[in-house]
Formats: sequence, C-alpha cells, structure tokens
Amino acid sequence: MENGRIADLLILPACIVGLVTTANAQQPSSVPAAPQGVFAVSFIPGSHDVAGRFMGGTEMRVLAVHAGRLYAGNGYWEDRPGPEGLQGAQILVLDGPGARWRVDHDFDERMPDGRPRDLAVSALEEATFATDGGGARLPTSVSLLIAANWDLTGTARVFSRDDATGAWVGASLAQDRPTPGFLPQVRSLGRHRDRVTGIDHVFAGQDPRGIFSGAYDPAVPGHIRWTAAPELDLSGVSAAGLSGRNAQLRVSSFAECNGRLYAAIGQQIYERTDGTVPQWRLASTNRYPGHSETGLRGLTAISGPSGEVLLAAVEGSAARLVRVDPRDGSEVTELDLADFLDTAWGMRVGYVIAAYNDMAKTGDAGGGEPLLIGLEAFVRLSAPIAAGHGVVNVGYGRLEAGGWYLVRHPGGRYDLRQVAAPSGRPLVATRSIRVSPFPQERDAVYLAGYDANKVPAHDTAWIMRSSIGGAIGAAR
Repeated sequence: MENGRIADLLILPACIVGLVTTANAQQPSSVPAAPQGVFAVSFIPGSHDVAGRFMGGTEMRVLAVHAGRLYAGNGYWEDRPGPEGLQGAQILVLDGPGARWRVDHDFDERMPDGRPRDLAVSALEEATFATDGGGARLPTSVSLLIAANWDLTGTARVFSRDDATGAWVGASLAQDRPTPGFLPQVRSLGRHRDRVTGIDHVFAGQDPRGIFSGAYDPAVPGHIRWTAAPELDLSGVSAAGLSGRNAQLRVSSFAECNGRLYAAIGQQIYERTDGTVPQWRLASTNRYPGHSETGLRGLTAISGPSGEVLLAAVEGSAARLVRVDPRDGSEVTELDLADFLDTAWGMRVGYVIAAYNDMAKTGDAGGGEPLLIGLEAFVRLSAPIAAGHGVVNVGYGRLEAGGWYLVRHPGGRYDLRQVAAPSGRPLVATRSIRVSPFPQERDAVYLAGYDANKVPAHDTAWIMRSSIGGAIGAAR
C-alpha cells in the first residue's frame, strides 16, 4: 500500500527481507510459449541484459505498448541493494516474444547524498498526436512514449522518448517541497482530442497541483509543450472521504467515455469541458468511501445499456467495482470485493486495492471484451489462514501472497484468477496488465507487479506471460 511517505523512501543500510534472487542471475535466452492456463516467467529481477546492464526492482509498476514493443517501468522503493548498489528507476523494453528484456533507460541522476533522484516510475503511457498545439494537421501522426517518476527533489517531470535516438528528455511541470508523509508526483497520464478545437492533448495528473495539459510542439525539448498552470487546480477539489495519513489527493487515472475526458481524483470523477478555455466539472462522488488512501482507481470506459459508462475500483475498506453513468452521476455497485474475496478464499479480508493503474481490455474469440483487473488484498489479523493460501506479514497487516486478478466478463460477471509463480515466490500484487503488441503472439498477455508495502525488499519485481485464453479461463 503506497502513501509516498518520505521516511519510507529513505535508503537504509542493507537489510534484505523476504525472497531475494541472486544479483547476477541471467534471464533465459528466450521465453517459451505459454500453453493455455500456464504462466511463464518473462522477467527475472536481479539479472543483466545483453549489454551487461543490471535490471532489478522491488516493484514492476506499469506496462505500456509503444511502436510495436512492450515497455515496463520499475521502482526501487524500500530496496535493500546487493552488490549492484543503489539503483534508480528504469524503463525496460521487450523487442519481441523470443527476445530478452533489456534496459531502455536508466534514470541515474543522483542526489547530493548519493541516493538516486528518481526512485520509481509512477506513470508510463503512449500518446499519439495528429495535430500540433495550434490545431494544424501533422503530415504524419506522431506517437511518443511518455513517463513520470517519483522524484525525491519534489520536481514534477514528464519524460518523452525520442525514438530516433533512444534518448529520454524531461520537462518540468512544477516544484513542490517534499514533506514527511508526502512526496509530490505525477501519478497518471491521459490523452484526448478536444472536441471543440480538434487539438490532440496529453494530460498529467500531479499531486498537489492538479491536471496539466500538453500538446505536440517539435520545437521544444521532448516535443510536448505543457501548460504553465494546471487546467484543474486541486486546491478547489474536496479531499473528503480520504482517510490516509495526510488525505492527499491523487489524480489516479484518466478515461475517455462517449468522446469526453474524465479523471478520477480522490473519491470523485471530474469531466473536462472542451474548448479554447477548458473547464472541469464534478461528475460523480463515491457515496461509500470507507477507509481509503487513494479513493477511486483504474477509471475505464465500458459498454452500457445506452452508450458508454465508466467503471472504477474503490480502494480501501469498502472496496468495490462501481459502474458510473457520467451523464447523471448515478452509481451501481457491480462487485463488493470484500464479500467476493471472503467467499472465494474462505477467509476475511480487509483493505483491498484493485486496478492500481488501469484495467486491461482484451477481446476473446467470442467477440466479447473481458477486462483484466489486478489486485492486492490484506487478510484480517483475526482471520485464520485458509488452506492453500500464504501470507506476507508487513508489520501492520498480512497480505495474501499470491498474484491475483479479476476477470470482468461482458454484462458484469466476475471471476477470480491467480498468476501461478513457478518459483513459488510471493507475488503479492498484480499492478499492470497488457495484451502483447507482437504479431507473432496475438493471443498473449503480460502481467506485472509486486508492492513493497513499506517493508524492506530486494529483487521482488516480476513479469509473467500467458495466453489470453489461459488468463481469462484458467481456474486456480
């Protein structure tokens, strides 16, 4: 469970807790095909790529597809390093289904005390522009891979990848002072074509400022010109319903629905009113927040009875999957996660996080659109551990140790599935899921995760691979 606490971000002397892999372990030269229902290891932390560069991480936080490749952003929160020493966040890339993961970029800038400045990749997304910032059509659409990090200086930077050179160029959006219990950060990235101006925009959700907007401009470094001030200022957004240590608002996710852009902020959903002077209006408020540090996560557009509606995951003690009609703000609970997991596992759960970043859409042979939704769940301290389950004790609670995820079938039926770890090591949390971008394996899906949950860890990040059919239909 993340809260951005500065005390938790400090790198302490080496003290490895939990499962550790050998620092110089090598990845397999190729990744075998995953038969239906079988999960194959895709990435091994603590390994080196073909150029000899170290690849590790306590968490594999986000996956993204760009230019026919699969990218992954890791993090070293709570890392207790081995011989490789302190590491900064990395972006890894997989060039093909038979290739090995390699380092695309090391964020290796250091603080005066020697700590890495960029501790974890907080967001990673592809943005495609058919227009420039003035609305003129580009001769050819331009796609950029963009990323944001946990920056220990408090600077909010968004990086853009130059595909011609492989260089990553950062643009600063804001500077805020880190304080005990709070690290400023860009938490989410979105994209949208303004329905009035026709301009393609990219959006960065930053805490504590708000939502910044950018447009394509080949004349500026990174090729995105960002607004100097946020379109939506978080100082005017209510933090009600957040019961984390500092009740800090997060812009957790963006989604386009019926041609309009929406953002999940704390326990609320906001809608962008397009135009030369865009505005944001409150579209919906979660009526049953419970105890939650983030509020709503994974905002996603799905088909409804009369057009698209929004699906969101409520994090916390009142964890649910809720369907929201943005036209009137009405809300329907599709799944009570606590009850669902209690029944499925035969033991009581407490705090639950679902859809860390987003929900993965994937078609099936029947033409449906199942969603894959990662999750993490705490088991109540008073609950006996059911047979076949393991837990990870993080001091303030016990986590179910498996890598679990939900399958939402069209119509709102849910199944619970588990990522099978061949090594038997705890996976703890499934954070990101992406369908393969490779033509050679159209029926494949990649899942990634681990959450350090404020306790020391080392080389615990993971990426697994399966067929889509296996991931959707493989029973535990």
